[in-house]
Amino acid sequence: MFASSSRAPLARAVARPPARAAVVARAALGVGAKVRVKSSVVVYHVPKSKGAATDLIGMTGVVDSRADAHEGATTSATLAVKVAIPNPNGGKDFIAHLDESELEET
Repeated sequence: MFASSSRAPLARAVARPPARAAVVARAALGVGAKVRVKSSVVVYHVPKSKGAATDLIGMTGVVDSRADAHEGATTSATLAVKVAIPNPNGGKDFIAHLDESELEET
């Protein structure tokens, strides 16, 4: 097909969103909202637990920040909600990255 032509076929144009798109107000859980973990989520980074598995189901915390928006642009964060949860072993709160489907507002 291209034996007689020395040019390669043209690449198809791909539509891309603007680099600095406005953040869409789709987040149901805003910063400061009190939430409870409603599904089983196991983490290993709880301070004073020495790496033991900790299930977060039923724990309450406060939305610390959102990882799906950065400097006014939407990002593709997989676990978009950063929740500050009081440490069950005492000590300071720890941060867990969770999905909105794993949380319920209290």
